[in-house]
Amino acid sequence: MNNFLLLTSALVLLQIPCMAGNMPAGARPAAMANAAVAIYDFWGLTHNQAGIAKTNKPMMAMYADNRYMIPELSQVSAGFVKPSGRGALGGSVCWFGNELYHEGKVGITYARMFGGKFAAGVKLNYLFVSLGDGLGSTGNVAAEAGLLCEILPGLIAGAHVYNPGRAKIAAYNYLEHDERHPAVIRSGLSYSFSETLLVTIEAKKDIRHNARAKAGLEYGFGEQMTLRAGIATNPMENSFGFGLRAGGWQFDIASSYHYILGYSPQAGILYSW
Repeated sequence: MNNFLLLTSALVLLQIPCMAGNMPAGARPAAMANAAVAIYDFWGLTHNQAGIAKTNKPMMAMYADNRYMIPELSQVSAGFVKPSGRGALGGSVCWFGNELYHEGKVGITYARMFGGKFAAGVKLNYLFVSLGDGLGSTGNVAAEAGLLCEILPGLIAGAHVYNPGRAKIAAYNYLEHDERHPAVIRSGLSYSFSETLLVTIEAKKDIRHNARAKAGLEYGFGEQMTLRAGIATNPMENSFGFGLRAGGWQFDIASSYHYILGYSPQAGILYSW
């Protein structure tokens, strides 16, 4: 029970960013401070569903994240994306926590291009939360959607809304308000200076917390290796990482650094065929 109280306190006081169903995934975005709302990427599955609209071949991936090197704050995600008609169809599952407290998100996504410069995507999720020691579990349905638009060659604007209906977690007779999953709004820009240099910026607002500003950079050395870095505010975090490609495989490693809580390592693997 002491471990349960410690974990609950950490989740509430430290504003763990992957809590309550809003679980961003992917070591590539993580290395760029998760400033990924305005890029086309496999893990648009969790950042901005419009980001998978240009998928032209089947892909599957896995991702792991250990927040602040605390085993109880670990997240594991997996997903797939495949072309479907004029768009792309995807599915993902995210799991966070341990046997004392865990939550997850299972969702299906569809995205498509409208012309050559505009993309839109939607996702329907089932969110679940479970407490250990027989304290119970609950689940509900939530939606999210995103847009991408190429304003100028290389300049892309993105916007995403998560859980606008604020799906209910639980209702208590002795509380004035229900407990609900948060709504999150994100918007940002990305600019490709060349085929090897990408810069992204983003603003994120979770209704429970103050807004966060994020920025990321990605630089490629040919087609095999990519270096990445990022910074986020409120709370201040730095991030960095790299990616390696070999055939249909892509391996990504990242880590973020919180100035009080320390490092959070991330890793991902993707296969396309």
